Amino acid sequence: MDAVEYGTLLAAAAREPFSAFVRLVRFKYRASVMEAMVDLATVGVGKDQIARWLSETAGPHEAAVRVATAHLDAARTVPKFALCLLVLSAGGDEKGPRVAAATYLKNFLRNHWSEESAMPTEERLEFRNQLVEVLLRVDGIVLKLLAEAFRLVAVNDFARKSAWPELVPAFRNAIQNSDLVNGAVESSEFKTLNVLIGVQTIIKPFQYFMDPTVAREPVPQQLEDIGKELLVPLHSIFHHLVQQVAASKDEGAAAHDNILLVLCKSFHLAIKSHMPASLATYLGHWFQDIMILLQLVVLDKKLDAPEQIYRLKTWKRALQICCTLITRHRKYVDKYLPSMSHMALKLLSQSSSTKNLHPMQERIISLAFDVVSNILETGPGWRLMAPHFSNLLESAIFPTLRLSEKDMAEWEEDEDEYLRKNLPSDMDEASGWKEDLLVPRQSAINLLGLIATSKGPPTTVAAKKVAAMKRKKAGKGKGKDGQGTAGELLVLPFLSQFPLPLPEMAPTSDLVINYYGALMAYGGLTQFLKTQTPDKVTIILQTRVFPLYTMGTPSPYVLANANWLLGELAACLPEELNDDIYNALLKGLLAPNVGDVSWRPVRASAAGALSTLLQEEYKPAEWLPLLQAAVAGARMVEEGEATIALQLLANVAEVGEDHVAPHVPAITAAVQGEICRHIPPHPEPWPQMVELGFSAVASLAQTWDSAEPEEDEDEGKALENWKMGCITVANTVAELLQRAWLPTSPDGSSVVAAPPPSCLNDASTLLAAVLRYTNDSSAAASLKVEPLLQVWANLISEWNAWEEEEDESVFEAIEEAVLLHGRYPLRHFTVADVHPALSGSSTSNKSILEGLVTFVTSAIEGAYPAAVWRACRCTHAILHASALAFEGEEISKDIVSRFVQATIRRLKGLSSIKVPLAKPLVLVIATCYVCLPKETEQVLNSEDEKKTDGGPGDSLLMWGEALGVLSETEADPGLSVECEIKLCVLALLRLLEHLVSKGVAEGSKGFEVAQHCFRSLLESSVDLKEVQESSSVDDSDEDEDDSDGSDDSEDDEDDDGDSNSNSSDDDSDEEHEETEDEFLVRYARTARELEMQAVEEAEGGQDEDGQDIELGVLGLVNSETQVMAFIKDHGQTLMKKLTLSKELISRFKDRFPESKSLFSLCTSV
Repeated sequence: MDAVEYGTLLAAAAREPFSAFVRLVRFKYRASVMEAMVDLATVGVGKDQIARWLSETAGPHEAAVRVATAHLDAARTVPKFALCLLVLSAGGDEKGPRVAAATYLKNFLRNHWSEESAMPTEERLEFRNQLVEVLLRVDGIVLKLLAEAFRLVAVNDFARKSAWPELVPAFRNAIQNSDLVNGAVESSEFKTLNVLIGVQTIIKPFQYFMDPTVAREPVPQQLEDIGKELLVPLHSIFHHLVQQVAASKDEGAAAHDNILLVLCKSFHLAIKSHMPASLATYLGHWFQDIMILLQLVVLDKKLDAPEQIYRLKTWKRALQICCTLITRHRKYVDKYLPSMSHMALKLLSQSSSTKNLHPMQERIISLAFDVVSNILETGPGWRLMAPHFSNLLESAIFPTLRLSEKDMAEWEEDEDEYLRKNLPSDMDEASGWKEDLLVPRQSAINLLGLIATSKGPPTTVAAKKVAAMKRKKAGKGKGKDGQGTAGELLVLPFLSQFPLPLPEMAPTSDLVINYYGALMAYGGLTQFLKTQTPDKVTIILQTRVFPLYTMGTPSPYVLANANWLLGELAACLPEELNDDIYNALLKGLLAPNVGDVSWRPVRASAAGALSTLLQEEYKPAEWLPLLQAAVAGARMVEEGEATIALQLLANVAEVGEDHVAPHVPAITAAVQGEICRHIPPHPEPWPQMVELGFSAVASLAQTWDSAEPEEDEDEGKALENWKMGCITVANTVAELLQRAWLPTSPDGSSVVAAPPPSCLNDASTLLAAVLRYTNDSSAAASLKVEPLLQVWANLISEWNAWEEEEDESVFEAIEEAVLLHGRYPLRHFTVADVHPALSGSSTSNKSILEGLVTFVTSAIEGAYPAAVWRACRCTHAILHASALAFEGEEISKDIVSRFVQATIRRLKGLSSIKVPLAKPLVLVIATCYVCLPKETEQVLNSEDEKKTDGGPGDSLLMWGEALGVLSETEADPGLSVECEIKLCVLALLRLLEHLVSKGVAEGSKGFEVAQHCFRSLLESSVDLKEVQESSSVDDSDEDEDDSDGSDDSEDDEDDDGDSNSNSSDDDSDEEHEETEDEFLVRYARTARELEMQAVEEAEGGQDEDGQDIELGVLGLVNSETQVMAFIKDHGQTLMKKLTLSKELISRFKDRFPESKSLFSLCTSV
């Protein structure tokens, strides 16, 4: 077959996608023809050359790897480059080159396939069809890589653009010709497993709503086609494989379990969000086979053979399908709920006596609990499950909560894992316990909570209690018909039967094992206890929890659960038990090791509970004992113990505020020594204890700073004491930073290695505190402020963590450094000092100013919007600070050049000059232009694509237009503070003078910009005058408001009374239960809000707006005089063909009476 025939087939594929596509891919896959197609020798790059480069990218020599990578990057524009990679992935006997080619192909598609210009249209069509053909034949790791590559293509072309109509028919044909379907393993063209992996891949994008902003999104047509053409026919294979599972129950595995798993995944993904009509029709057939699968689940012995993993995963996926059907497709599955209930209850009955199961088997048990929970939350669910409440509690839930041998082994082998699985807290946010560690105990606790808040089971005992309750007024926790909840009637009585274990009792005793489970169960009753009276919580704590803390030596397993329980109940703890709760937890926090078992989980669970209480605003009556306990924990020898205590200390400082502030100087000094003791030699990275220590000290410093008293408080004594504390805090923090950044060796010499860039966010907070509290040059010298600043400036100059959004404290420290330089000029602010601690740095030593400028320009160029606003605010301060230096003029020129270049490039990258992010960028260029107009214009002109001869450049005019827009009275965001308005007035004047001096011709872009800027100059001049005049009026108004405060408070009390009355009326109404339609509408509205928020955040950041910017000596300029002089000299020229509103002229004349004659002169001609 020659190239002419191939072209004929390609044209036929475009006209008749299905039949021609099959013939085309068969032809194209022939090795000799395929290699000829992708022979790139005509363009100087052959397949063998690309293979050689791919091989070199995995070599040991870094230089060779870089060269080979550069060659491959350059070759990606060569025609049929992607096809060449595909050939290399599919051919050859050596696995390494095939994997390298598939990996590079996947990355190439991820970066470029969505770009229309990546390859010509014909080549794209050819490649994607060829990709499907190869995918259906490869295996192993290459199959996995090419499946991901295919997913990237399918998501773009098939799911998003609906531009691959022949894909589904091609897969249907491939299924019919696959080895498992036609029974001819050797002669079949395709592997069934590969085909099904391809089907799963094209379904995967539809597992979520394609447009979440639509309340009821219709089923995508592509998914309907997949359901009708692929999944419905595939059910026969699914049914056959399920029968294989039933036949091989004793072996625990079958030959095609992996294919069955892929089919389950595909079906689950197809119904996860939508229900295609074809699948809804055949849902009963699928459901029947899924139930057969789940009846074959094995939980009475451990399945851990490699060939059994596929079956375990299949059972897990089948249970996930049940959960999805219940929660997402109720109208289709209500009739199947009894079958699912029976199945789940049967699984849970098997799980009660099992031990030492495979983790996947434990996940199956967890999902069985979830199925029961999901059923219970449906309308018919209570009627199905209520009769089984008692049996569930006794035979499934509670046995899962009891202490097991596995728990004790995990406690001993991996304490952190034990805590994350069993006693999670907010102190370990990164663990993702609720999402990732899905264990039976978690699901059992969740089910117990649902049962407790449900109506009690219809038993004889319950009926008697109902009769008694009908004679009383219904209270909290009762059902609408007066029936008590299962929590009252069943759960609490059941848990009360387990007595307290005795001190020093063996962990294997039934008392310890059962009480461990009882405390775990109480922790799952939070929602139920919130509906009960505080007395009930008090009784539980006083009789079931507090006695454990008064025992001589309670079981550590039980005590850790008691700590966790107090944290779980934080939202419903009575205030009168505050002292008892904190005393108990402090005992747990400081509990020493007893016996052969580590008590660290006891101390960690106590710290986690204390943090939870603080976050829930359940604060201690006395803060000092809590602080002392945290400091004592920080002094523990084991680093893990100190880490927990320091994390708790940071939480205490953040929540305690004024209560903690009086103790900050002493606490900071106590903790600082422990942190210094753990700082490793440079350049080793800091351990977690040091990082959390810096975080704790930073929180303490912020607490102290926010506690600054008023000048007249306590006749000024409070402020004087606070200032004395500032000296102590500054000395302590400076010593910590010196130990971290300016270490010395044992012989007293300086360490030459540069410090690691650890904790720069918290370290910047501490440095800012030192700078803020430095009140004279001698203090600066004793605190080693300049060496610290220089090390820090070099560290932040290499900052590359913008995505973490932890830079706010760095900008704060920059502002403090500039202010300190203004108070006490620093010797090495503009000239670098060769500091030995920096000699090991990867970059040359920088001055303090250079480090600041590098960091700020980096933020302007590539940081997220809020950081750009902060960076721009810092540029004004830096520009005026540089003028104080002896070499100020030359330094200012260099800084202006860097700032203008960074800001104009970011400004040009915005979608519009009217977006919020344009404002800070325009103001930076304004300051540069007012200070150094010639240098600023040179930089702006250098950024022009087209150079001009003598006239104003495009970049200058663009900035001028943006400045004019920003200075308009009605601009949004506009000029919000006096300093911004004054800066814009000065910048507009300077720009207008320049444009007029250039003699811009009427009708030119420059003349239009000049007229716009002139109009904005008049508006902003009026705005500036109004702001200046209103400042004194505002002060007098504030005094009057203070005198009228009593009336306002009375009005507020009346309003509060009304609101309380309304709220009581609302409480009397029945709670509205959200329907599915209401949920979907709310879901879509939230999605739209998030979408709009994302767009705004991309070029927004206006939360940083409204703050003053530094004007320096520009604040002393009399702008009014300059404006009048400009109008007199050039107003007549600019007002030609410029129509000014009468309102603007009237406002200007009212604010500037002397301008009446000028306007008369300008308009007389």
